[in-house]
Amino acid sequence: MRTELRQFFRTPLYWLVLLAGLGARASLAYLDFKHRPEDAWALSGGFWSRAGSVTMCLLILIVLIRRFSVDDETGAVSVIASTPHGRKDLYFSRLAAGCFAAVLGVVFLAAGNIGITVSLGRSIPVGWVRDFILRTVPAAVGAAGYFLVSAFVCDIFANQPVAMCICGIPFAVSYFINTGMIEAFDAFWFLRYGFFTELLRGTWIETRPVFWIIWYVLLTAGFFVLSICRRKERKLL
Repeated sequence: MRTELRQFFRTPLYWLVLLAGLGARASLAYLDFKHRPEDAWALSGGFWSRAGSVTMCLLILIVLIRRFSVDDETGAVSVIASTPHGRKDLYFSRLAAGCFAAVLGVVFLAAGNIGITVSLGRSIPVGWVRDFILRTVPAAVGAAGYFLVSAFVCDIFANQPVAMCICGIPFAVSYFINTGMIEAFDAFWFLRYGFFTELLRGTWIETRPVFWIIWYVLLTAGFFVLSICRRKERKLL
């Protein structure tokens, strides 16, 4: 796992995406405090609903899941397939390291948003930091879940662009769905809540939470089983 973590953290793009997200946040925060200071703290508290969740989506799809297609891209898959031991450990090490890197990205963005907001704001509202940290918890859970499903999809197809389309399109579409105009169990309801988007936006799902817990477990487990089956077919597990 340490080797995989080093691979993530030595990738300049990992830090570039995070810094770009914080750079965008700093620009927006400056404009908010300058032109609408009465709403600036509330907008900063909603960091995960906009810049934060988009940044994490890009980090996961562009940087983190690439470890599950890099062997095919570099031609190392034949070497791994011929290795009698260590293939299973490599697979699970990449999953564990990717989850850790995703959660660390959430922590990094949260700390950056707090630092940016506090440096620009004159007085911190009572409970603001606590409330923002509470919103960060579901964002971390969503980041880990979104990474796992995206990693499984990338591993199944051994193709990062395909995984980016399959996992990125539902995530993007969910931003255009108005929660006030959807009903339970219709297509838009699943698009809005069904792919970790709401969690990444720093919100626990309040409509039928037990159903969504079961849904996320089945979704993740289903793609995991498909990934394992695909790896056995390719003799990589």
